[in-house]
Amino acid sequence: MLTTTMLTTTALATAPYWHGGGFPFFVFPAFFFFAFLVVFLVFGVLRRGSWRARSDARSVLADRFARGDIDADEYRARLSELSRK
Repeated sequence: MLTTTMLTTTALATAPYWHGGGFPFFVFPAFFFFAFLVVFLVFGVLRRGSWRARSDARSVLADRFARGDIDADEYRARLSELSRK
């Protein structure tokens, strides 16, 4: 049978692991939060690139229309085609 001294010694030896002395499990949710944030930012930057390309195409189309290279019907047709993509 365990005596009081043995119980006290055992409790003192293992006490740090009973009350927060073990592995910090809050690291897992924080890691996944930051990983999700990085993935979200990377894909956001990649998508913004495709938006910029469409915007550039519209400006080129507007420039061609302003110079008179294309007429109004062709401008509207190509602009609607760009809007669908």
